[in-house]
Amino acid sequence: MTATWEQATLKDVCLPVMKADPIDLGRRTIRYIDIGGVDGVRHILSAVPEIDASGAPSRCRQIVHAGDTVFSTVRPYLEKIAHVDGSLDGEFASTGFCVLRPGPRLLPKYLYYFSISPSMLGQVLPYQKGVSYPAVLDKEVRATAIPVPPLDEQRRIVELLEDHLSRLDAADAGLASSMHLLDALKRSVLAELHDGEPVPLAELAWDSGYGTSEKCVTDGPGVPVVRIPNLADGVVDLTDEKCVADVNADVSSSMLAAGDLLIVRTNGSVDLIGRSAVVQDGIDAAFASYLIRYRFRKERVRPAWVQAMLSTPRVRRTIEPLAASSAGQHNLSLAKLDPLTVPVPPLEQQDTGLARLREVDGNAASLRSDIERAQSHCAGLRRSLLAAAFSGQLTAETTIA
Repeated sequence: MTATWEQATLKDVCLPVMKADPIDLGRRTIRYIDIGGVDGVRHILSAVPEIDASGAPSRCRQIVHAGDTVFSTVRPYLEKIAHVDGSLDGEFASTGFCVLRPGPRLLPKYLYYFSISPSMLGQVLPYQKGVSYPAVLDKEVRATAIPVPPLDEQRRIVELLEDHLSRLDAADAGLASSMHLLDALKRSVLAELHDGEPVPLAELAWDSGYGTSEKCVTDGPGVPVVRIPNLADGVVDLTDEKCVADVNADVSSSMLAAGDLLIVRTNGSVDLIGRSAVVQDGIDAAFASYLIRYRFRKERVRPAWVQAMLSTPRVRRTIEPLAASSAGQHNLSLAKLDPLTVPVPPLEQQDTGLARLREVDGNAASLRSDIERAQSHCAGLRRSLLAAAFSGQLTAETTIA
């Protein structure tokens, strides 16, 4: 920090924020900034719906102005932080935010960039309290120390940051596009393989059923139980393992064997309904009631082939309408899945298609790893730039390579 910079707290340099019930102000509709509408990666408002003031939640009380920064005090490690632009002037934010309004000593964007910097987060996060619902207090956010250079210097810092960050944004957008292309390639290959006589799942299987509803806990004394989070990339991943809480519970009818196909039958997200995985060798576990298990006739079909066909765009378009929604949950059942048809070519053709899929998946995994490393590098550069900006080290000559 240079000699011309002062040190203050956010409480010293931010203005107070008015709270009111929108009904009391005569508002019929409002735009409402909720924590869920903030993108914690890009630090932007991703969704600010217009709602009826009469139906506004009790936490909808903070009146925001253009230039404010909203900083979520709930699970602050998620970095739900965003800048409020002119289109939201006079609208409302949740009391789950600390609304930071710059006073005359701060430029709005300078305050916003400081709020997403390691300089601020490093001061706020140690105050988190609570296990399942960690939070910080509004007064703890406002106690954060902030360097306050002259306004001309703040303007220079903002201009340099926006120049550098815009280039990182472009790089991130290119990397995200590459990820989408990889996904599109997989869908394209699956669509090409969608070939063969359509056969109902019930006709291909010699057994099917639902899993156990026994309570599962981390480090439980019973056997491991495969749950929805354990279905990853078409196989079972027991990294996040939970076990039956009652060691005497009988889950023998739900024990898995290599080659079993598990299908997600209940979830709040329709995208996850019908997601499937083939149980690989070495999995000694039962499966949960949110899943359906099929055991296929080996002389008719490879389990991996059915798993691949369930992922094709054509079959996905059939599955999603089958998942009736109830109280926000989408559900499949054996009665709905049994008649579902998948294309079943001869076993030799299945093996050839699966070999091609493995090759595509292997190449895609390597490319995905490279993209993720590049994304991590971009994130590191962002943190370094923001750290440099608020320690007086950011200059026009600073590079982001």
